[in-house]
Amino acid sequence: MKMIKLEKQDEPRFDEFSRMLCELEEFLDEEADFTDKEWSENLKTILDFQDEDGSFKLFCSFNIPSDARVDFCYIPTYLATASLMKAYLSEPESFTEKEITALSDGLKMSTARNLRGHGYEGLKGQIEAVNIFMKAGLNEFMDLHHGLCPEFSEMIDKIVSAFADMEAQGKFTGSWGESYEDEIRAINQYFRQRKVFVYGTLMKGETNHDFLQNATFLDKTVIEGYDMYKVGWYPAIIDGEGLAIGEVYSVPVEDMASIDSLEGEGSLYEKRCVRITVNGVPDFAFVYVYLDDCSDLSKIPSWREHVWYVSYGSNMLGERFMRYIKGGSYEGSAYREPCKDMSPPAAVRTLEIPFDMYFGNLSSWGGGVSFLDTTEKGKSLGVAYLITRQQFEHVSCEENGGRCPGGGEWYEDIIDLEPIDGIEVKTITNNDLRPYNEPSQRYLDTLFEGIKENWPQMSDNDIWSYLGNCMR
Repeated sequence: MKMIKLEKQDEPRFDEFSRMLCELEEFLDEEADFTDKEWSENLKTILDFQDEDGSFKLFCSFNIPSDARVDFCYIPTYLATASLMKAYLSEPESFTEKEITALSDGLKMSTARNLRGHGYEGLKGQIEAVNIFMKAGLNEFMDLHHGLCPEFSEMIDKIVSAFADMEAQGKFTGSWGESYEDEIRAINQYFRQRKVFVYGTLMKGETNHDFLQNATFLDKTVIEGYDMYKVGWYPAIIDGEGLAIGEVYSVPVEDMASIDSLEGEGSLYEKRCVRITVNGVPDFAFVYVYLDDCSDLSKIPSWREHVWYVSYGSNMLGERFMRYIKGGSYEGSAYREPCKDMSPPAAVRTLEIPFDMYFGNLSSWGGGVSFLDTTEKGKSLGVAYLITRQQFEHVSCEENGGRCPGGGEWYEDIIDLEPIDGIEVKTITNNDLRPYNEPSQRYLDTLFEGIKENWPQMSDNDIWSYLGNCMR
């Protein structure tokens, strides 16, 4: 992660302005992670940079031409404040009173010019500023923390109303007659919907799914840090150390009240904002968390239709593994048939496999490929993909040229590893040791990229040392 360096300018050095704006934009795109030292340092850098007036201006003073004031005083304030908003939504319990005050002050300063741009670009600037805050989870923030800065909330409500009126009247033009129809319609669509993660009776085929009859299904995904329990005939989640698998929907905002009522929001369940991944893109969604004590209830393992498939070879590289799901070939490798269910893994984790990896057989890579030596205990790196059982069966067949495992010379044996959060963990190898063959450089390079992608803390030397130790 790039480390942010912010320094107020007393004269216009546009290369420095550009660098700092770029770093603030990149940080806003990062997923909030208070456990990541570099991310936390960047957040601290932003907090320390705030002025007493609540701004995060890059220039020493507001006494500069109006267009420069927008670009180098207000836009960095929007970016920095949006990053604080995103962090607060992600882990509100990690915010101190000082940090909450910094967020509130930044929000108040963001109202100074109604988010508008300079002069004839007033509407364009407002659209761009609204999109900055949308990246930070503006919908969820307005619903859950409307009172944190009343001035900011009132401003956003007025902008939303004004954009809705523009769409109703079919008027989307700026001061020069330029059209912003696509941009305003997209913003209006954003505010008309709320993303909701469901894991029980609201899921497809369950008793209360009709409450989502007007909603749009987006993806299957997981949320981490929750355990699931059986409460009578329905499930409930509470804070824990596991994960919950569910579905994400885009719900019309006018339907949210009926869902809140169904869930007993505020009495039986608490509506929270959680981090999710939708079609591979990080996002926010609402989820309903049970408020009562679950100590005497039965814990429910995560949904049985999923398994963790563990790769220890070339499929550690996510892009290559997705060829097994979506079909095609990776940089000249063998063609893979697409799976009927082409949805991406609901989650990805790294783990340690209790067997050594070695290179065996002679493959289309031009040398040996990865197998596990299950004859004795050892240690190797693995990447676990949370996929459906049907997807796992498909991957197992594709690893054997399209046939089911069993009775051959390739990946014939399915191995069960220790479960993760109550979900089965499986990998595939051949229990009969395969004839050893040196791997090709192309194959080693793919393994290197897969390890680098999933273990960024490992140095290049450590990765090559690990691969070297797999040689026999």
